[in-house]
Amino acid sequence: MASSKWGVAISTLLVMSFLIPTVESYSAGISNVPSNGCICHNYEPTETVNISIIGLPDDYQINTTYTLFIGAENGADLVENHTNSGGFNFWISHGELTSLGNETKTWSINEISHTNEGNNQRNWTFLWTSPSDENIVVEYRLHVNTVNGDGIPSPDDKWNRLTGVIGDEIEPISALFLYGVPVVMIGLISLVYFREMRKLRDEANAFEDE
Repeated sequence: MASSKWGVAISTLLVMSFLIPTVESYSAGISNVPSNGCICHNYEPTETVNISIIGLPDDYQINTTYTLFIGAENGADLVENHTNSGGFNFWISHGELTSLGNETKTWSINEISHTNEGNNQRNWTFLWTSPSDENIVVEYRLHVNTVNGDGIPSPDDKWNRLTGVIGDEIEPISALFLYGVPVVMIGLISLVYFREMRKLRDEANAFEDE
């Protein structure tokens, strides 16, 4: 009976070991990062971690390739003999991302991340080609995780995020415009109508007086 219980316990541990993702899996990059960020390292972002994107235009030219530079400063303090120092995930709603070298890799045309070769640094370079439609508002989201290099996710790791848009956002039509303009138009038409009716009535009265 005792050996049977030990067998069940060992089997359970083996199954759990396959279900629990390892830390090493993220050293080769990560995809589909949720909007709440790198919570496997630290639940809350660290606002003092300064992340930046250089090269993104305020308004893009269609079918144009831009070189983007991503970096992070004021991140986690590295331990001695650290194995890695950081990683990132960048998502953009339109256009196409292209990797440069072996330090980054694309998960799709809209998502790019670091690789094993690129996880011992805190700056990366890649390309973005803008859409062929100039009327698109492009959204983007960047997460950069700076780690202390001990291989253990903990609050000692610090990450932050950056979001934004490229192009002019279309302002929603206000209720005042939707309902106010028709009311004003109806009022003007009514004013013209009653003025013309009064004019016709005055002319009719003048004709009768003659």
